[in-house]
Amino acid sequence: MRFTPNYNATRWLALFDLLGTRDLLAAGKELQVFLAYEQAVDELRRRGDRNATIQQTWFSDTFVIIGPDDSGPSFAWVDRMSRWFVYFLLQAQIPLRGAISCGRVYADFDEGIFFGRGLVEAYEYGDGQDWIGLLLCPSATERLEALGLPASGRLNYTFADVPWKRPPRGAPAHLPACILGNWITVNDRNPCLDALQAMASHIAAVPVREKYLRAIAFIEANRRMPLQNG
Repeated sequence: MRFTPNYNATRWLALFDLLGTRDLLAAGKELQVFLAYEQAVDELRRRGDRNATIQQTWFSDTFVIIGPDDSGPSFAWVDRMSRWFVYFLLQAQIPLRGAISCGRVYADFDEGIFFGRGLVEAYEYGDGQDWIGLLLCPSATERLEALGLPASGRLNYTFADVPWKRPPRGAPAHLPACILGNWITVNDRNPCLDALQAMASHIAAVPVREKYLRAIAFIEANRRMPLQNG
């Protein structure tokens, strides 16, 4: 194993945690966990096949989408893959939360070695949320501003008071949160919203159900006309 400088770059990175898998494993439902992982991996690979420069990996119940650099086109691909990843998993009744960062990341796919500030930031902002959601980290917001693509101008995101269970140190009061399902409608309905409402209706534990209700209220308050090409 050796350090390869070319693997260390400032790049876009999206990190997702699938929720509820620990409880399923504790209940002996390994097959259900396997099927959830299979669905997640299949969707990542299917989306990644459209752009060979965007790569993905996973470990335990964490999934990562990694871009080659910090350019505007790379963000567009990472963002698109991330939003469709969320969409397909919610359709499969798999809850998750995630975040997109832009920072230094060492990514060696051959050896399976990944580390760097961008990875840490995406983990902190993804794992700290107390709802079902996808955020742009402060580093992502800053980079988009520098590229002339401000987060405030993106139709699928809006600045929000993010509900935290564990806020990252120095987290801004407002962050761009993805309006889940905003880019697609089926019979004039938001399928992500429908999926979240269906999942919430079957959850008895109030603290858990409230995570879904917060995401539902956010989507309902910020629904917009979807982009034609998502």
